[in-house]
Amino acid sequence: MKYRFFKAATLAFVTALVAACGGGGDSTAPSSGTAAASVVELPAQLAQVPAYQPPAASLSLQRAVGVVAANRPAPTLVRLSRLDPALAAPGKLLAGRPLQIGAGREVAATADLQRMRTALQFKPGVGGAGPTAAVSFTSAGAAALRLGLRVIDLPAAARVRGYAQGGATAFDLAGSDILAVIARNRDAGDVSDSGRTFWTPAIDSEEVTLEIALPPGTSPDSVRVFVPMLSHVSVKSTELANLLIGQSGSCEIDVNCASDVAPQSAATARMVFVDSGYSFACTGTLLNDSQFSGTPYFLSANHCISTQTAASTLNTYWFYRSASCNVLALDPSATQLNGGATLLYASTATDTSFMRLNQPPPANAVFAGWSSSPPQFGQELIGVHHPRGDLQKVARGSLAAFLSCSVGVNDTFNCAEASASNSNYLDAQWSQGTVESGSSGSGLFTTINGSRYLVGQLKGGSASCQDPTGLNAYGRFDIAYTAGLNRWLSPGQSVSGQQQSGILAASTPRIPIHRFFNTVTGAHFFTPSAGERDYVIATYPQFRYEGVGFYAYQQQVVGSQPVFRLYNRVTGIHFFTMSVAEHDIVVKDPSWNDEGIAWYAQSGSGGTASAVFRFNNATTAAHFYTISQGERDFVIKTYPVFTYEGVAYYAWTTQ
Repeated sequence: MKYRFFKAATLAFVTALVAACGGGGDSTAPSSGTAAASVVELPAQLAQVPAYQPPAASLSLQRAVGVVAANRPAPTLVRLSRLDPALAAPGKLLAGRPLQIGAGREVAATADLQRMRTALQFKPGVGGAGPTAAVSFTSAGAAALRLGLRVIDLPAAARVRGYAQGGATAFDLAGSDILAVIARNRDAGDVSDSGRTFWTPAIDSEEVTLEIALPPGTSPDSVRVFVPMLSHVSVKSTELANLLIGQSGSCEIDVNCASDVAPQSAATARMVFVDSGYSFACTGTLLNDSQFSGTPYFLSANHCISTQTAASTLNTYWFYRSASCNVLALDPSATQLNGGATLLYASTATDTSFMRLNQPPPANAVFAGWSSSPPQFGQELIGVHHPRGDLQKVARGSLAAFLSCSVGVNDTFNCAEASASNSNYLDAQWSQGTVESGSSGSGLFTTINGSRYLVGQLKGGSASCQDPTGLNAYGRFDIAYTAGLNRWLSPGQSVSGQQQSGILAASTPRIPIHRFFNTVTGAHFFTPSAGERDYVIATYPQFRYEGVGFYAYQQQVVGSQPVFRLYNRVTGIHFFTMSVAEHDIVVKDPSWNDEGIAWYAQSGSGGTASAVFRFNNATTAAHFYTISQGERDFVIKTYPVFTYEGVAYYAWTTQ
C-alpha cells in the first residue's frame, strides 16, 4: 500500500506504508457507502458516551485448564521440516495486509479425511471413558503453533483439546463450540474450505498435540475432520519486543510512563488472527454502549479483519504492557482471551471493523467512551497501540487536518485535505511517539470536559520516529457510528431526529423463522438462516426440525424492534427476548453468549401481527415459544411443568 497526500491540489508526497496497509476486503455488513460522508450530529445528551468499568465480579477471568497428562493418549507423530527463515521471520509485511507474525504451512500427513483417519488411532478411554485419539504436530523453530482443523462432521459432545507434550492443557473445547464457529462463518456467506476451518488458539511451542475425546458409545466414524494446514507463528504470545526482528521504534513511549491514560490502556488489546494460514497482529479497543450493558463490543480496522471467517480466529491479549515504566518485563496481569468474535459491521469507507467478542473480557478491562462528534483543529489527541506487536505504547499530538481518502489504482491510498463535512478520515500529527505496523486499528482519543473519548481507529500513514510530522490517517468514528454502529451502541436512539440508519419500509418482505425442538434439553431453537437450519439438521440429531415457526423481518422496518438471541454455554439452551432490560440482565451472567439480533418483530399488537406466546420450564430453565393459540392452550392444559409467561412479542403467520 502506498500513501499519497494532496494538499491544495498539489502532490505533497508518496511514501511506503509504515503504520498499516489497507483495502483488506469488501464489506460483509452494511457499509457507509461513499468515502466522504456528511456529519450527522446526535442530540446533545448523546454526543458522548463515557468510559465504563464494570465491577470485577461481573466479568469472568479465563482459568487455566489443569494438567491431565496421566490420561493422555499416545499421539501419532507428524513432523514438518524447519521452515525457511526468510518465511518464518516475524515482522514480514505483505501488500495490503497488517503486520504478519506467522506463515501458513501445508501438512501432507493429515491433508484429507483418509490420511487423518489413519493418524487418529482411537483407543478406549481410561476408566470407562469414550474413545480418544491424538496427533502431535511439530514445526521446527516455531515460537507458537495454531492448527487449522477442517470440519466435515464432529459430534457436538466431543472434547477437542490442545497442549504441548509434558505441559498443561492449553485449550479444552466442546465439539458444539467448534461447530458454532463453523455455522457462524457459513451463515455469513463463507461456504468455502476456509469457512469450514476452525483455527485453534495459539500454543507457545514448536510442538502441539491435538486430542479428540468422544463420549462413551460414540463411534470414531462420526469424526470427519482433518488438518491440511497449520500456522507457524514466529512470536510467542508472551514474547517481548526486544526479541523481535524489527522491534518498535526508539521514540515510542511506554504506556506505563503515562499514568493519565490508564483507562484507555485497559480498554486496548493486542490482536492476533489468522487469514489463509498466515498469522497477523493488529490493535483494537473495547467500547462502551449507551446502555452500559457490558456487551464486549470491539473496534478495529477493516484492513485487519473484514470477514467473519477471520473474526472467528481472533485471539486478544489484555494488559499486554510493561510491568512498570520502561521495564522490559510483562505485566503479570496480562491475559489471553480466545473464542473469536462475531463481525457486526465492516466498511472500507472509514476502514472500520466492529465486532462483538464471543467471550467476556477479563476483569479490570475498561469499556472505552466514545464521541459521535469529530474533534476540532488543534485539539489534543492520544493513540494507544501495540507497534510491531510490542508492549503497549502511547502517542500524543493534535488534529492537523480533516482528510478525504480513498483507495486508488495500484493499491494506493489517496488523501486530500477537506472540510469537516466532506471528510472521512482524521490526520493526527504526533508531538511524542508514533505508530507503526501492528498499531493498525488502534483507537484515537480526544479530551472533552476532562474525559477522554474515542473518535477514530488507525488506517495507516507515513509518520515514523525519523519523520514525526508524517501523515497518520484515522477513520472517523462519528461517520461509522451514523452509518451503522449506532444500532448496537445506542439501540433505540435516533440520529439527528430521524430514524436509525438502515430502517426499512414496512412493505419489506418478511422471512421464515425456522423452529427446532431439542429433545435433550426440551428447549426451542429458532433461526432465520436457511444455511444454519440445514447445518443443524445435518449435525445435531437431537434437534427435531418442526418447520416454519412464524415470519419476521431480517432488517429493522418502521414499527419493529429487535429480538435478541442468547446462548448458554453450560446448558446448551438458546433464549430469545425483545426486552432490552431482560437481555442486559442475562448477558451479565458469564455463562451466556450474546449472539446479537436474531430478527425484528413488533412489541405490540397491530396490523396483521399475531402474538408469540412464551412459557418457562422452571426445572430446566428452558423456554417454549409458539405463535399458535391452540398450541398455547394445549401446553397450558397438558404440561404443568411449563409456566405460561404471556406474550413475548408479535410476529406473523404469513410472509
